[in-house]
Amino acid sequence: MKAMDRIFTACHGTQLLVIQHLRRHLQRPPSREFLIWHPLDNNPSVDRFMQSIVSEAGFDGVLDIRHIESLRPRTRGPLTWWVESARRLRSDAGTLHVWMSANGIDEATAELWADEPMHLNVILSRGLLQRSVHVKIPHCFNFEDATAPYLKANVEAKWRKAPWAKKHIYYPWLRFASRVDMRLDRVVYERAYTFASASPWCANSIDVSQLISPDAFHKTYDGLPDAMRADVEAIVGPIKAGSRPLVVLLLFGLAESSRTAYQRAIARIFSEHAAELQGCSLVVKWHPSATGEQEPLLLEWLRANVPAQIHEIRHPLNLEFILPELRPDFVLAGLCGALPIVRDLHIGRPAMLRELMPKDPTTDWPGGPRSLAQFLQGIEIW
Repeated sequence: MKAMDRIFTACHGTQLLVIQHLRRHLQRPPSREFLIWHPLDNNPSVDRFMQSIVSEAGFDGVLDIRHIESLRPRTRGPLTWWVESARRLRSDAGTLHVWMSANGIDEATAELWADEPMHLNVILSRGLLQRSVHVKIPHCFNFEDATAPYLKANVEAKWRKAPWAKKHIYYPWLRFASRVDMRLDRVVYERAYTFASASPWCANSIDVSQLISPDAFHKTYDGLPDAMRADVEAIVGPIKAGSRPLVVLLLFGLAESSRTAYQRAIARIFSEHAAELQGCSLVVKWHPSATGEQEPLLLEWLRANVPAQIHEIRHPLNLEFILPELRPDFVLAGLCGALPIVRDLHIGRPAMLRELMPKDPTTDWPGGPRSLAQFLQGIEIW
């Protein structure tokens, strides 16, 4: 009997880190392991980060799909798009089939390990590998959380709300012409791994919350490329040698409006918590997908207006891998999934910035006020 092959897929650094974390710690049957990947939106920082990990990750085969037809901009009108989209999908299916054949991968004896069907790397892989076992993995380290059922509902709603012609003519035509099943009403996972709550995607939900620990993150960190760890440690060293208390400010989705909100929040906090923060170091952690447009402006404002030693961490490695070494006293953020991880790791006091809270949780937060309350459990609001 042919041994099973395991295929992972990722399009951003956090997904890839989740994969590496699971590969490092999960007890699983021996098999060959492969990766299908591309950098989301061709972000240069994401690309460099993923490339550095992939190059030393020990996969038995890797397929970079950044140049496939379906990731190219749409250039046709509504009528000709029916034909063009099928042509693109058929071409992309051929690319994956050639790669699988070259690596001796049998669809019928393979497992596809993927997160939610929200990005093309997952949608295309699951649509092509219809005879494989599909395994759900979290797309970040705080999932599945209270928002997961609502994210699933949104994916399903896109299918339910699709026009009749799209559901009953276009998708069947696309499946017939390309042999790729893009329907979202047939998302079936054989099992689902979760770092937190039970997964809404599958009845067979496997709790791996024990992997959210300083020791587990440190072991995965030790397996990252030497050059990457050296870069991180060169950044962290001067911060550790700086003054205390140590405050980390996490940036998430920084635009001009949110930058000014961060500035108002920090000005208020350093006034209201002056005694607690006296003589502190303030470390600004850039988001892994940061564009670099607003971040320098925020740092310039902080250096001019905040009574603290200002540091920055531009490296795209997620904070959870740096926390055991950094050991901050406080971690401040807006609606960032790292806050529940800080809470669960018991490293520093996590605090949500009031100015970055949803104005109306009923409409501005997946699942509404109840879901937000679950997200904020054990997290202070400053």
